[in-house]
Amino acid sequence: MRELTLARFEFLSDPEGHMLDLFGVRHVDGMGGTDIAQSASFLLDAKGRLIWKRVAENYRVRPTPSEILAAADRLL
Repeated sequence: MRELTLARFEFLSDPEGHMLDLFGVRHVDGMGGTDIAQSASFLLDAKGRLIWKRVAENYRVRPTPSEILAAADRLL
């Protein structure tokens, strides 16, 4: 996929949803009886540690850029 799209980042394929469980964002029976990811935003520090997480109860309600930047200012 990376070569096809000329992306400068790696793509993650996780058909079993292990990353959903690791990050705590699995929405069981979310769409047509299929588990899907809840909408979520994460901040990682320079060492790759999770320092902030916001999981939306509703996929239409997400943190604003200013909320994310404010969290980064507080935590980084």
